[in-house]
Amino acid sequence: MEQEKDKRRSFLKHILAGSVVVAGAAAAVKPAQAREGKMPKGADDILYYESEDFKKYYKSLKS
Repeated sequence: MEQEKDKRRSFLKHILAGSVVVAGAAAAVKPAQAREGKMPKGADDILYYESEDFKKYYKSLKS
């Protein structure tokens, strides 16, 4: 009976420790920020344009 209680307590301690680690890692992640990009002339009205970065990404998806 005592061994069963010890196993259960040990399991709960490990779950608690794991949740603390996950919460700490989530809090430490920096939020992503947009960086300034080169916009083509007259792009104020355009919501989408293909840049070199997008072209490289699309090529990587095809292969």
